[in-house]
Amino acid sequence: MVWCMAHGDEHSSQPPGEIQPLFRATAQDDESVAQMVALLDYQDALPSARRLHDWAIETAGVQPGEHVVDLGSGTGTMSLQLASLVAPVPSAGTPAGQVLGIEPNPHLRAVAVSRATAAGVSNVSFVEGFAGALPFDDSTIDFVWCERVLQHLADPQSAINDIARVLRPGGRAALLDSDYGTRIVSHLDPDLAGAFSRASLGPIANPYAARHIPAQIHAAGLELEPDVGSSAFVFSSEMLLRTHVLSRDADDAVESGGLTREVADAAVRVVHDAAERGLAFATITVFGFVVRKSEA
Repeated sequence: MVWCMAHGDEHSSQPPGEIQPLFRATAQDDESVAQMVALLDYQDALPSARRLHDWAIETAGVQPGEHVVDLGSGTGTMSLQLASLVAPVPSAGTPAGQVLGIEPNPHLRAVAVSRATAAGVSNVSFVEGFAGALPFDDSTIDFVWCERVLQHLADPQSAINDIARVLRPGGRAALLDSDYGTRIVSHLDPDLAGAFSRASLGPIANPYAARHIPAQIHAAGLELEPDVGSSAFVFSSEMLLRTHVLSRDADDAVESGGLTREVADAAVRVVHDAAERGLAFATITVFGFVVRKSEA
């Protein structure tokens, strides 16, 4: 189960018969789409997410007039924020900056377009696209935002290489992603929590994404800023109960053969009992990396 949802699950494919992740580019049914939107909105509103976003934007130095790509734009929350940052400053005569959201799921794109229209934001648009195959010429983009996408990719190196390709000399990118080795679930014995976590990772193509990003940045020929950001995304008791994330984890763990149904269901009951009293929580840490393309 994907707790730390991408802003658009890129094209990670799975063989027939394997457990399908809740968050996928091909999701069409109303229930799956509604849960995707609800979780994205919840995570985007987290104070911890906002702090990490603010750090990444400040470190990258996003400026008016720049051309920006939001890779895996989901419902468009970050696209709209970035659009406000690159909007022209009338008194300075700055040209209009533009943001293009890349999102493979048509239902999430429709939500993003609707929200941009309602907000009256005209310098943002949303198109279908995938990580590793960005629809831009070489060296044409000032800034790429890529949040919680790499965890879904079987070949994240190709995605980072493609980001390097489209960045202009001096261009920057913010790569924000999770590492499921940092996941904590309250009220579970640590050994059981670890087994529960490992057994439910089957649907995730790249569950330890964050720890590999610095080496992948280096391999792509990009320069990593020395300051690495991090923030714990916390699921409250209310959110654990409302989204049934642990129940889906239990199903994945049993389906993968990692846990018996009896053990998995007992673990869910322990956490849900605590959540009913407002005492349970679950967390995963998201790490932030800001990179630059050499001017040379």
